[in-house]
Amino acid sequence: MKCTYSPQNIQSFGGINFADKILRNAGIYGHINEALGNRGVMATYGHSDLFRSYLSMILCGGECAEDITEHLTSELSSLKGFRPPSADTLLRVYFN
Repeated sequence: MKCTYSPQNIQSFGGINFADKILRNAGIYGHINEALGNRGVMATYGHSDLFRSYLSMILCGGECAEDITEHLTSELSSLKGFRPPSADTLLRVYFN
């Protein structure tokens, strides 16, 4: 085994960046927003942001929405140009 020092912050779920980049480059997130439309004037997150949160959570091994807030916030925050919503927001939007 070879150990090296890295000054960069290394995440345990680094592969999530590759999966997210593929979906982003394919235009999936834009298509979701076009198909479902805007959520409203006061909404902070669009439909694609919520979909991206759920998908990323599942790919990182999360089993429920609360895992985003409790265990995966730092990993999901490392995604380029993305700030994950809280579990309360996810549950309120889709299960209200």
